[in-house]
Amino acid sequence: MLFEREDWKLFRNMETLPQKAGVPESKLSMLVCKELVDNALDLCGACEIGYEGDFFYVKDRGAGLDPDLFSISRPLRSSKYLRLPTRGALGNGLRVVAGAVAASGGELHVCTRGKHYRIHFQKDGTALPECLKDYPEEGTKISFNLGEMPLNLNWASMAIDYARGEIYRGKTSPWWYTSENFFELFQAFRGSVRDLITQFDGCTGGKAGKIAGEYTKTPAAALSFTETEALLAQLRGAVKNINPERLGKIGSLESWSGYWKSTGTFKVRTIKGEHEAEIPFVLETYAAPSDMPHITVLLNKSPITGEVNAYHDKNTLSIFGCGLYCDVKAKPAFLLINIMTPYIPIVTDGKEPDLSVVASKLVEGIKKTLSRAQKSLSGAVAGKKRSQKEVVGECLQEAIAKASGNGEYRFSLRQLYYAVRPYVIRETGREPDYPYFCKELIGGYEAEHGDIPLMYRDERGTLYHPHSGRDISIGTIAVENYHKPAWTFNKVLYIEKEGFFHVLKEKKIPEKYDLALLTSKGYASRAVKDLLDALGEHGEEEITFFCIHDADAYGTLIYETLQNETRARPGRKVKIINLGLDPEEAVDMGLEIEEVETGRKRAVAGYLDPRWENWLQGHRVELNAMSTPQFLAWLEGKIRLYDQGKVMPPENIMEESLEQSLEAKLGRVIADEILEQNHYDDQVATAVRQVKQRYHDSQTCGSQAPLKETVQAELAREPVNLWKDVVEEVSEGIIKNYRF
Repeated sequence: MLFEREDWKLFRNMETLPQKAGVPESKLSMLVCKELVDNALDLCGACEIGYEGDFFYVKDRGAGLDPDLFSISRPLRSSKYLRLPTRGALGNGLRVVAGAVAASGGELHVCTRGKHYRIHFQKDGTALPECLKDYPEEGTKISFNLGEMPLNLNWASMAIDYARGEIYRGKTSPWWYTSENFFELFQAFRGSVRDLITQFDGCTGGKAGKIAGEYTKTPAAALSFTETEALLAQLRGAVKNINPERLGKIGSLESWSGYWKSTGTFKVRTIKGEHEAEIPFVLETYAAPSDMPHITVLLNKSPITGEVNAYHDKNTLSIFGCGLYCDVKAKPAFLLINIMTPYIPIVTDGKEPDLSVVASKLVEGIKKTLSRAQKSLSGAVAGKKRSQKEVVGECLQEAIAKASGNGEYRFSLRQLYYAVRPYVIRETGREPDYPYFCKELIGGYEAEHGDIPLMYRDERGTLYHPHSGRDISIGTIAVENYHKPAWTFNKVLYIEKEGFFHVLKEKKIPEKYDLALLTSKGYASRAVKDLLDALGEHGEEEITFFCIHDADAYGTLIYETLQNETRARPGRKVKIINLGLDPEEAVDMGLEIEEVETGRKRAVAGYLDPRWENWLQGHRVELNAMSTPQFLAWLEGKIRLYDQGKVMPPENIMEESLEQSLEAKLGRVIADEILEQNHYDDQVATAVRQVKQRYHDSQTCGSQAPLKETVQAELAREPVNLWKDVVEEVSEGIIKNYRF
């Protein structure tokens, strides 16, 4: 028995989508964000990214797009068939975006051409745009989430960071296609031969008509392989190949101590025809000495999805991946490679490039760049090496200006890190440590100078509201927009691990104790600390804040960090209470003890007895060492020790609530009685019959077009609308014109 499945269905299933996207599920969110940013940068040269609540958005100032482009089952329509040194390669990016949203249970909104749409994915793979409201801004804004899947902006941020330097301003070249590629280009084009010829460099006006000859008005797709082969020969005879220097470049960057640029061409052989492709390229290599080797590869200024690795052993730096295997005698280093080219062989659906075609030039570039980087670093650090803190202090304002577009856009802490990172690598030869950068460098700066304007922290935590069942992602922007529901909970439990949320929700523990659940997956993030402020500014409402954690060095510091942060910000009505798990208690409970590696001193909280401080240097106990019934009994016992009871607002608040409830309920009862007494349903039915009859009479006499024709005409005039929008407008017109 045989089964049949259409190819597009692979895009809507999380098990098969990575196959079409060409990346594992763990990198899917990076790819989705990068695809949207790449499209915006190719279109406009710049874009804005950010968060609005749970939604990540990409915004540009382009001419807009049709929402139906997010249909997964549509034929592949793309300008990417024309080979150009742009970021996208295959043209299936929007289908990957749509598939990821649909497969993850996420939500997608498109604001374009004056309207704000929510995209509904149908069983047949089409996208049904629902118009929600007007969109007053120019350009396009695409916002989405991927359900419970966290978003990773690394690739998107890098693409924006390197969107600089020179760009290619010409058209495609006939030298960039093999005989087979050229034929497939004609097969995919929905226009005449002459129209397609005008898309090539140097073939405008009369020259295009002369080359097209007898095929001027012939559909391009109607030509045979032999005919396109002959046309390709004519085109090549009429124009020269593009000089690689025209393809564009990033250019030298102050933050990298070594830079080298070279150019070249490589050939792609033909199988059935006579014409090989001759592909030009620009190769830029950047380097900075480092204790640990690392390599990043960009294709047309955007990070590739394939993995290229760097490994150092003795005096050899080995680079391998994506068809590239080379050894260079050099010290460990950070390397950045950018390849500008209209085409590079692709080995997967996910656009993983075959870098072997530029291998010889790449090895030459790496050697020269490393040599320059080492000389630069030797001169810079002839004296005492500078610390990360010193370097960040000097470049921070410049990095903030870069990340914010000179103060025009909001930016994330992660974007600021990437703006600072090259300076630190160049000056110290080391990769900056991200947690140290966030907590010590930026945290210390803000403690002294106040919050950095326009900067936000990405969501790294969750707040669960009892009684409403709402999960709120905790990030800077979400906290800024947060409003605590009045008199709903009077306790918050901070948990190191979000995994405990499920069992606590299932057993209604939050509702039983009027207890909100909060986590930021480890140490409390800045956004969580900001949330503490928001929760502590509610007048009469006092919040008790509980903290539970593993019995290890790290866990004790989680509590201490929360406690110290509260002391540093007096005036809030928030109490921090440590419920454990502390080591003495864990041992007394007979929980399983794990041994940890010794050899380095582990920092622990100051409240611990010295004996247990020493114990934590070689041991730990996880909360997960308890069974679920044991954990619940332990937690409830701890909460009851400090429980001040359920939420009880002042009597006047309860009286107001009673009055509002009575007013709403009695209002519905009285409204129902009035409607029933006046035969509301019958009146509505009679009015509908009368109005519909008058409307149909007007169609019969010719003064009003049939509904189907009206809808078709309106959709032809404004194709971004949905048929239901037109029917709604017709309904309003009928009611306005037919008084009753």
